[in-house]
Amino acid sequence: MELITAVDALAGLLSLPQESDGKEAERQLRLQVVMARSEAENLVQDYLSQQGPPFSDNSKPPTLKMENLPVMDSMALPSSPWKRLSLSLSAFLSFRGWFASVIDWQKSLNPKSRELLKSLENSRIRCMAISSNLGGLLGQNDYPAPSSPTVSSAYKQKVAGFLVCRNYYDLLVQTEKDLLILIAESSV
Repeated sequence: MELITAVDALAGLLSLPQESDGKEAERQLRLQVVMARSEAENLVQDYLSQQGPPFSDNSKPPTLKMENLPVMDSMALPSSPWKRLSLSLSAFLSFRGWFASVIDWQKSLNPKSRELLKSLENSRIRCMAISSNLGGLLGQNDYPAPSSPTVSSAYKQKVAGFLVCRNYYDLLVQTEKDLLILIAESSV
């Protein structure tokens, strides 16, 4: 129960002020995304280094198709930054459940990797805050709780965890680009 209280408190610290105007909310959300992106970039490498071979080798990490895992396909994105941000919101909501599962898997696969577990939990918390603030910016504050995906084998759990970390980073990069477009449009 104490962890939930600390998580809720941190998520509250990462929330944007309610009285912010639209332009300021966009700027604050972008800063929040930039900080999360910086952490997520390190998370991908940290995650791989803790999984053992073939993940920790310098070769290309293995991948699998994971059902319901958000993927940023730049060729399939709509042209409107508002529509892309709406898709990003859906992805951030989904990643909340994925991160919860990855944390559970890593607790059994790599219980001594406290720094990795802490980084994954921080990413989950940032994901919660970004989805909340992005939902507020888009006027979409009513959404269902994320489901926690299940993956059967340890190998697939490791692959899924890698894909979650990598795809989360890709989502943050795209979200930052879209917020920069909105900020530039609203400052004209």
